Amino acid sequence: MFQPEHFASRSQDLEPAYHDAAQFCWGRVEGFLNNLPSFSEHSIAYILPSTEVQDIDTQEDWDKAEIMCRMREEA
Repeated sequence: MFQPEHFASRSQDLEPAYHDAAQFCWGRVEGFLNNLPSFSEHSIAYILPSTEVQDIDTQEDWDKAEIMCRMREEA
């Protein structure tokens, strides 16, 4: 919980929260060569639809990803 003051709040009443999906990272060569931080005030987010992402940490996550993939193929 990154906002403990909202512990008793309903999540649908709060602003949406996002996390890094580690999908894409673009930058200038100079930035990479100079070890500049990947995330800064110059960074922007590209919000991916929840139907297009699946964090895989467990077997259950993998199973869900396979189901999502099959559903996309059948559509």
